[in-house]
Amino acid sequence: MAVTVNFHSDLLCFWGWVGQDYNDKIMHLWSPSQVNWEHHCLSLYANVPQRMSTIAPGDSGYLKYAEITERVTSRFEGLDVNPDLWRKVRPSSSLMPHQAIKAVKFAAGNDEAIELERALRKALFRDARDISHFGVLKDILEENHVATSDVMECLYSGRALADVYGDIKTGEAEKVPGSPAWVFDQGRYRFFGQVDVDSLAFAINGLVQREMR
Repeated sequence: MAVTVNFHSDLLCFWGWVGQDYNDKIMHLWSPSQVNWEHHCLSLYANVPQRMSTIAPGDSGYLKYAEITERVTSRFEGLDVNPDLWRKVRPSSSLMPHQAIKAVKFAAGNDEAIELERALRKALFRDARDISHFGVLKDILEENHVATSDVMECLYSGRALADVYGDIKTGEAEKVPGSPAWVFDQGRYRFFGQVDVDSLAFAINGLVQREMR
């Protein structure tokens, strides 16, 4: 039986981007039959203007957050942030791009959804594209060859939004501490934030070995 790793994050959260980079470093260690990666969304940035106002009023909140984002991500090789992000390009909510991931997962499968999540984070952080804007989001879906009629219908019908809401409620019920968080083995293992990636891999591998016995 495959070990299921539940990865919880918010697309607009730079720590979530760091967490996905951790995943990319270790996912190749196991086959899909050994480890199943389930990505779940959190709503930390569901209302970006409100969140920024808790940092500082007006433009100051965005400018300070841009500095924080650059300062933290500069510690991680390969996670370069476009200087226009938050200074000029200001996404309004993470809920729309999360819906796109859910739509792709429903219509095309989990692997394609994870690939889209990577593409969306790259578009946001490296290219400073407003992934909360539906027009931009549709362009990215087309660029990644997943703007199919089934995916778009899932967005138009509200099916994707329902799945996003389900993730949010599950995160609240399971007291997921924030973005990113890894929860597996029925909640016995919980990693949160800037984790030691080797420790994360060791814990997952221990469960894989247990399942193989």
